[in-house]
Amino acid sequence: MRIWDCHSHLLGGETGEFVLEQMDAAGIERINLFSVYPGWQRDYREPVSREEVRAAIDHVAAVQAVNPERIRGLVWANPRAEGMIDEMERGLTDLGLRGTKLIPDHWEPCGELIAPLYDKMQELGKPIQFHSGILYAMGDSSRFCRPVLYEALLNWPRLRFALAHIGWPWTDECIAVFGRMRAAAGYDANGCQMWIDTCRGTPDAWREDALRKAVPFCGVERLMFGVDGSPANLARNAPVHVRKDLDLLGEVIGLSEAQIETYFFGACAAFWGE
Repeated sequence: MRIWDCHSHLLGGETGEFVLEQMDAAGIERINLFSVYPGWQRDYREPVSREEVRAAIDHVAAVQAVNPERIRGLVWANPRAEGMIDEMERGLTDLGLRGTKLIPDHWEPCGELIAPLYDKMQELGKPIQFHSGILYAMGDSSRFCRPVLYEALLNWPRLRFALAHIGWPWTDECIAVFGRMRAAAGYDANGCQMWIDTCRGTPDAWREDALRKAVPFCGVERLMFGVDGSPANLARNAPVHVRKDLDLLGEVIGLSEAQIETYFFGACAAFWGE
């Protein structure tokens, strides 16, 4: 079975060769790989230099360059950082990176701070992967990550995006936002701008309920499998997550083999327009 991990984080210093070795050890064919976050583990009010932004982008671009077919590099953007939009555009155009990762760190995804970045991403035709749901980092940021706040993306109808963790603990809210986006596209599933990244965050006790609802309402074509780790722990974590979801989807929910293949690979391929 082909596996596409839609959600993985660089920690700094990794090489493309190392990432590929870990992917092979984990049984992962392709991966969406986020750059280091400019300003990670610092208070959001502390300044972030353009040099930090550029270094993070150059690193993920170098990793992707080793095998751009298997590694899809994304810029983890900090909208408060110096020169962020210009450096993001450089990464996406000159360096061939694929998209942008965003976590609302004390800014609202429906607010004025982030609107210029949305404008640029829509102009470039590149997607965004968002964190959504409770956030086990960045202080009291969870209040900025409620799935319903992403309804504002309706104002950028050509901007593809995904919400991670099925929005846990607001899984119903996340699924409802998908319904709102599909309605805005005239109930055309192929025209809907939203996908759901199902990477863990939804604990086992909630996961069956969330997927039982998401599968029929959203369709497996819009549900992307993700591990939410880093290359260094991929070989340890990915097989566990694959097995849990495979058992749940196949043996408990009763998906067909074709649906399971879509969940683990095809949905993410569609997110990239393949």
